[in-house]
Amino acid sequence: MSVRVLTAGQARAVNELMPGNQNVFLGDKVKYALDVIAPPGNVWFVSRNVFSSGDGKAWDTAFKTIGEAIAQVNEDYIAALPPTKGRNATIYIGEGWYSETPLLLTANDVTIIGVAPGSHDPVVLYGSGTLGGWDSGAGGPALSIVGSNCDFINMGFFTHDALYPAVREGGHVGDTGLNAGYVNVTGNRYLKCSFVRNVDNGSLGGLDIASSEGPDIFGCRFSTSQKDWAIRIRSNGHTNPVGVNIKDAMFVGMPIGVQIVAGSDNIVQHCIFMDDMTDRAGAISTPITNEGNNLIAIENYWEFDDANSITGNGDHLNINNFQLAKT
Repeated sequence: MSVRVLTAGQARAVNELMPGNQNVFLGDKVKYALDVIAPPGNVWFVSRNVFSSGDGKAWDTAFKTIGEAIAQVNEDYIAALPPTKGRNATIYIGEGWYSETPLLLTANDVTIIGVAPGSHDPVVLYGSGTLGGWDSGAGGPALSIVGSNCDFINMGFFTHDALYPAVREGGHVGDTGLNAGYVNVTGNRYLKCSFVRNVDNGSLGGLDIASSEGPDIFGCRFSTSQKDWAIRIRSNGHTNPVGVNIKDAMFVGMPIGVQIVAGSDNIVQHCIFMDDMTDRAGAISTPITNEGNNLIAIENYWEFDDANSITGNGDHLNINNFQLAKT
């Protein structure tokens, strides 16, 4: 393994990725950290604590909003000529809540990292400045992603919007909002992120996947007041997604943990599905619904009878899954 020198911010991010007490193999964490920390390319900084927004090139002159940084990497990606094409941009985001307008990431090969130590989600992207959310014509998820090969690390995604999920990756041509008509997103990764919806009067959930390949979702949490599902995997209108890999995730307090509407060769491994212990409407009733092909569920834990663990007409393989005792 090669030796590389990290900045203080990068070192904090690596330390956060490897606390040693998570349900992810340490070797995987080390390899993942070295893969995604400090790729070559443009580096941008965001901090809610700066007095006014700067040029984003250092902590002292950081952007004040995540939206400014995403707009910058989107612009760089479009403007740059091959072979660089604006690739391998990194955005470091300081600790805190960021109340943002709906954001759209169009660039490929972007790494976004929350660098504050000691927290699962030191950065919270708050998807609406008001409790009412947005209307269907102008709104959208807190973050819409139509770029490929991007990494999201130590981020929290949160929205009050009743019409949209916290994050949407890809999109069907019939979707409304910022990412309407975008298709064929591939190869994104989410590591140690949180997805939260604080609405009971809408449908949709935490992460809506309408891509063509991937993503990888490792060590993430999905929780509280999600009316319908935590993760939805569906067609983008042209192709069905393949190879979604969900590992070491926790699901609490939504009717369906993972809803597979379409797609094949998906894996759900080492996940925990729990009731929120309030017995309110919206508590988890089914860990996985599957209408796709070749789902593999490996060593998951849930609070439900085997008959309710995986439903739907799709085919699946159960390997060493366990039912938790009722609480």
